[in-house]
Amino acid sequence: EKNIPVKKVSFPCYDEPSSALVKMYLAGEFSQGPEGVNAYAAGSFYAVDRYASYKKFWEEDYLSGGIILATRYTTSNAVHQASKEPEQQRDAYLKWLYEFEYDKLGLPRPDLTIYLDVPTDFTEKMLRSREASTNTTADIHEQDMAYLATCRETGRKAAQYYGWTVIQCVKDGAMRSIEDIH
Repeated sequence: EKNIPVKKVSFPCYDEPSSALVKMYLAGEFSQGPEGVNAYAAGSFYAVDRYASYKKFWEEDYLSGGIILATRYTTSNAVHQASKEPEQQRDAYLKWLYEFEYDKLGLPRPDLTIYLDVPTDFTEKMLRSREASTNTTADIHEQDMAYLATCRETGRKAAQYYGWTVIQCVKDGAMRSIEDIH
C-alpha cells in the first residue's frame, strides 16, 4: 500500500551450491535422524547457506535501507538445532548461535521476528498433506514427530529468550486462516 520495496528471501537456498551440506543433512546422508548431526555442525551448514545468500543476493538491498522479509532465517537454527541440546544447555546454544551468525559472520540481525506457533498434531497433518499433494518424501526432521514436538517447545522457549513476537495459529481447535493470522 505504501509502495515500499520489499525483498523476500527464504532459507535454505536449495537451488544454490551453498545449500549442499543442508541438502545432504536433510536427506539423511550423515545420519538417519536429526540427532545424528550435532547442533553446532548442522547449525553451521545453515549459517553458511545464509551467508552466501546475503553476500550474493541481498546485501546491497539491505545496506541501502531496503526491507528484507526472510522466512526461516537464523530463528530456524534456534528452533531445530537447540532442540538437539540437553534442555539445560539450550540457552548456551542460543547464545552461541546469535554470536556466530550475527557477530562472527556479520549477518544482519532482524528488527522483528515473528514465530508462528502451530501445535505438532496440526503440523503433522499439513506435512502429510503436502507430501501427498506434491508426491514428495519428508526429510529427516519431518519424519520424526517427537523431534518436531521438541522443536515446538524449544521454539516457544527461544521466543521468550530472544523476545520474538508469537502468533498462535490455531484457535478453538482449528487452524486460523492466513488472513486472520496476518
